[in-house]
Amino acid sequence: MSKKGFVVGVVVVAAVVGGFFTVKSVERIGTGKLGVQYSVNGVKDETLSEGWHFINPFLKIKEFSIGNEQLVLEKGKEDNSIKVATSDDASISASFQMSYRYKPEEVVTTYKKFRGMDGEDIVDQRVKSVLKSKISEVTAGYSMMAVYSGDRSEINNKLTEYLNEEFGKEYGIEVLDASIIDVHPDDKLKESIDARVKALQEKQQAEAEQEKVKVQKETERIQAEADAQIEVTKAKAEAEANRLKSESITDELIRMKEAEARLQHGWVTTQGANAVVKDGE
Repeated sequence: MSKKGFVVGVVVVAAVVGGFFTVKSVERIGTGKLGVQYSVNGVKDETLSEGWHFINPFLKIKEFSIGNEQLVLEKGKEDNSIKVATSDDASISASFQMSYRYKPEEVVTTYKKFRGMDGEDIVDQRVKSVLKSKISEVTAGYSMMAVYSGDRSEINNKLTEYLNEEFGKEYGIEVLDASIIDVHPDDKLKESIDARVKALQEKQQAEAEQEKVKVQKETERIQAEADAQIEVTKAKAEAEANRLKSESITDELIRMKEAEARLQHGWVTTQGANAVVKDGE
């Protein structure tokens, strides 16, 4: 081989090797994610933000989502719902969803703790495996009826608070929202629930009837008191009128009326029960 040919060969090999390392040293971090860099020598403390990066070709990357992610476990074609416990020892199937993200300042620590796992691995292999027990630790404080047909906002608020605390300490995950979105009782449990619902409705109806009777009696009492007060007021008014009338009949008024009668009829005397005789006739 000529010297010129050898040089050309070296250049070609160098170009190929250089191209290989260039390709290997360019990494793209997905939107809303952070990249943790690691190699056989350990884990770098510096993370990579979303976008394209030139990195050491001997480094590898694991991604962790710092944007909002959704974990949904529901009853569909594949039943991924979970069974949760209640305070009255029932076990009820529930659909669940959780909005979460990894804490940016903790992703390196989290990766070191679960070496070899990225964010999705940790959720799939670790978080999902403990969800049932963690959720049941909250729902065990509520009755089956509260979980099934009650206002679940209180339960969901407590779930969010509890899982945020637990998963924050264990996995470096911030839980933004955790909710039981539906429940799926089996036939036997549904029958029991329907019986309880019917009993509750009957109780509420009876209480409503009692309240109606109570209100009606109270209305009648108030009306009777009002009618009695009207009669008292009328009696007082009549008595007052009689008093005023009695006080108005004075001796002077009587003499005046007698004088008016004399002027009109003369002196009047009475004879017998019905006879009236005028003097001078």
